[in-house]
Amino acid sequence: MGPLAQHRESGQEFLTSPHPDSPAPAPDVVVGLGNDIVADDGVGIAVARHLETEIGTRPDVDVIALPWAGFALLDVLKGRRRAAIIDCLATGERRPGTIVHIDETDLAGSVRLNSFHDISYPTAMALGREMGWEMPDFIAIWGIEAETPDIFSETLSPPVAAAVEKVASEVIEYLSTPLDWSET
Repeated sequence: MGPLAQHRESGQEFLTSPHPDSPAPAPDVVVGLGNDIVADDGVGIAVARHLETEIGTRPDVDVIALPWAGFALLDVLKGRRRAAIIDCLATGERRPGTIVHIDETDLAGSVRLNSFHDISYPTAMALGREMGWEMPDFIAIWGIEAETPDIFSETLSPPVAAAVEKVASEVIEYLSTPLDWSET
């Protein structure tokens, strides 16, 4: 597991890659969402931990494991150029372990990005932009369909665990693609 840092508002610890202080723009960010003691709900955190071992020393990328989205995600995304977000899906409509590329406007089944415990992802992004904060222009979201999203366990189900490395590879490829500013 990579180094831990504290989220400044909440005091909660999260996994993050070290990077030297640098002028804007901030490094790209990978955010793995979830609860790693609730079986497959922890898949985003599992991907973040895997990526920490793969790219944790890159100064141009922060890797963060975050147990919630909403306001906390808003703070993590503020000032970034590019973001990759990974979350558990609990739709029951796909086979467990299915990887889905989620559209920012259709977050059906996302456990954290559509949470009723906090503001939704679209609301957080709109709020950040309304406040005049620089928010990422390039965001990719991966969802991994859960088999066991609601039981207490520190272990992912086999089909969901099998998706971790594939999603991590896709995230690395996404981060390696040059940004096309004509799309913004």
